[in-house]
Amino acid sequence: MGKGRIMFSIKKSLIGLLALMGTTIISAEEQQIAFISDVHFHDVYGDFKGDFEGLKSEKTGKYATIRTMDSQMNSTRLFNENYFAFIAVLDDLVKKDIKYIVLPGDFSDDGQEVHIEGLKKIMDDYANKYGLKFYITFGNHDPVMPMTINNGKINYLGTNGKEQAIFSKGSKIKEKDGVNPIIFSEIVKEQGYEDIIKQINSFGLVPEKEDLYWETPFSKYSYNQYTFKKGLEASSSRNRKYSISYEGSGDKLGNKKFEIIDGSYLVEPTKGLWLLAIDSNVYVPTEDGKEFTPASNAGYNKVLTHKKHLINWVKKVAKEAEEKGKTLVTFSHYPMIDFYNGSSEEVESIFGKGKFELRRVPTDEVAKTFADAGIKLHFGGHMHFNDTGVKKNENGNFLVNVQVPSIAAYVPAYKLLSINNKKGEATIETVRIDEVPRFNELFEHYEKEYVQLKKSGAKNIWNKDILKSKSYKEFANWHIQELVRLRFLPKDWPEDIKINIIPMSGKDIFNLLAVGNEKNAKEILEKNGVTLINLEKWNGTDLITDLYRFRNAGNLALNDVSDERLKGYTAIYELSLNNKIEENEVVSRVKTLFSILNKFINDYPDTNFVIDLKSGNLNVIK
Repeated sequence: MGKGRIMFSIKKSLIGLLALMGTTIISAEEQQIAFISDVHFHDVYGDFKGDFEGLKSEKTGKYATIRTMDSQMNSTRLFNENYFAFIAVLDDLVKKDIKYIVLPGDFSDDGQEVHIEGLKKIMDDYANKYGLKFYITFGNHDPVMPMTINNGKINYLGTNGKEQAIFSKGSKIKEKDGVNPIIFSEIVKEQGYEDIIKQINSFGLVPEKEDLYWETPFSKYSYNQYTFKKGLEASSSRNRKYSISYEGSGDKLGNKKFEIIDGSYLVEPTKGLWLLAIDSNVYVPTEDGKEFTPASNAGYNKVLTHKKHLINWVKKVAKEAEEKGKTLVTFSHYPMIDFYNGSSEEVESIFGKGKFELRRVPTDEVAKTFADAGIKLHFGGHMHFNDTGVKKNENGNFLVNVQVPSIAAYVPAYKLLSINNKKGEATIETVRIDEVPRFNELFEHYEKEYVQLKKSGAKNIWNKDILKSKSYKEFANWHIQELVRLRFLPKDWPEDIKINIIPMSGKDIFNLLAVGNEKNAKEILEKNGVTLINLEKWNGTDLITDLYRFRNAGNLALNDVSDERLKGYTAIYELSLNNKIEENEVVSRVKTLFSILNKFINDYPDTNFVIDLKSGNLNVIK
C-alpha cells in the first residue's frame, strides 16, 4: 500500500491496531526492540530539596510538583500524566519480555536535574528488577542549549490553585500579579550536555562492561581493538567534541568557531545487533558568536551543513555493519524524511513559509544522503507524529523513516521492532497507550486550579469535562481537542478561513462545491452512502480538529473519527476533484484543505507493517 490512494480507502477492520497490554503480533523467537519517544518526563513527585514542597493530595498524602492544566491544554505535549504513562509502558514491556528499549530524544522536560533524577530512578529500578536495557539519545529538550543555563517555568501549580513560578537564581524573571511569589531552586536549571551525561552516566551514553562494542564518531580504535577501558576513555566529554561556526562545519568552518559535545554512539549490546544513536541536535552559533540558536527547527537540514562529520561516520558504520553481518538499527530525535506526505506546498499556501511546522520538514537531500550512506531503517521522534516515510534513490539505495509517536500527546503510542534476518524483513508494530493506571491521580489539584481560574475571571478556560476522562486514551483525545480550540485555531489559522469556513457545516461545504455540478454531486453522495443530513452534523471546527488528528496520529486517528464522518470527508474530497464551480478564495481554500487531509491519511502504512529490507517495500499486517 503506497501513495496516491483515494481518501479513507483503508477500512478500520484492517488497521490491526494494538492497545496497551494487548497481544503482540511478533513470534516469541524473534528479538524485539521497543521505541518510546518524546517521554518529556516531568517528575510529578520530584524532590525540590526543600525549595518547593508541592501540593498535598487529600487521597494519597503525596506532595505533587506539577504544572497547571491550563499550560498542558495550550502545549503540544502533556507535562504531568505522561509520568504515569511511562510507567505503564514499562510494565507492558516487562509483561511482553522485551529487554531492549530505545528513547529517541526528549526523554526529559527540559534537561532539569530534578526531572532527570526522577527518570533515572525509574529506569534504574526497571533495569535492576527486570533486566531492561535502555538506550537514549539527545533531543532539543535535552539539552535546550549545549551548556547549562539558568531558567525555570512560570506555570507550576501552586497553593490556592494559582500559578507558581520556579526558577534558578540568575534567571530573567519578574514577579507577576495574581500568582504566588517566585520560588528559586537550582535544580530547575536547564542542563547542558556535560551535566546531563554526568548525571545519567548510563543508558548507552557510556559503555557497559557487558557491551561487545561501543564507539563514538571520534574514537580511534577498530572493532577488533576494542576494550571496555578504551570505550570509557572515548565516552569522556572531552573526547566527544566537534567544531561548529555560524557558517557551518568541516570545510565551511568560519573563524568564530566553538567546540560542542556530540553525544552520538554505536553500541553492540548483544552479538550481531548494532544500535546507532545519532545526536542530531544542531546548535548554530549566531553570526556575532554571542549565543546559540535552539535546535528545535534545525534537525537534519542543519546536520548536512553544520555537523558534517556525522555523514562520514554513519557511512563507515553502515559499511562495517554490512561487512561484519551486523543488524544495524539507527535512531535519533529528528525525522529524516518529509512527514507531510507531499503536502508541504499546499500547507505553505495556507499558513505561509515556515509555519505549521514546515521549518522542521527535512529536505529531500537529507533522505537521499542517508539512504546513500547505507541507513535502511531509522526511528525518529520530535514531531509527536505517527508516520512512515520511504525514500528510494535511483541507484537502488533506500531509507525507511519510522516516526515514533509521543507518549505525552495524541495518540499516545510506542513502536516495537523485530528484525528477521533469515527473511530479510523488519516488522513494525504500533501499540496504543489506552489504559494507564493512576492517570487521574492529580485531578483533585486541577479542580482547585479551575475554581481559581473562574474566580479570577480568566478567559478561554479549559473544559472541565476533561476531568471526567475514564482512560488515558480519552484524556489524550481531550488534549488535542482543547489544544485546537485554545491555541491552534485562534493563533495559527488565517482569518479568512476562520471567518468563511469554520462556521460552515459539512453540508454547506458540499453544497458550495456542488454548484453547477449537482448531478455528479448526487452520484458521489450515493456512492459513498452519505446524506446531506449526515454532513450537517459536523462543522469547520470539527474538520480542523480531525485534520490535526490525522496529521499527528495518521491511521491511529481512525478510532476517533466516525465512519459516517469519514464517508462525508471522502465525498467532499471526490467532489473537490470534479467540481465545475468558478474558483474563488473560499473554494480554493476548501479544495486545498481536503487535499491536505487526504494526504495526511493516505500514505505509507504507519501502524502494523512489514518492511522488506532488500527492496524497501512495505506491506500492511492485516
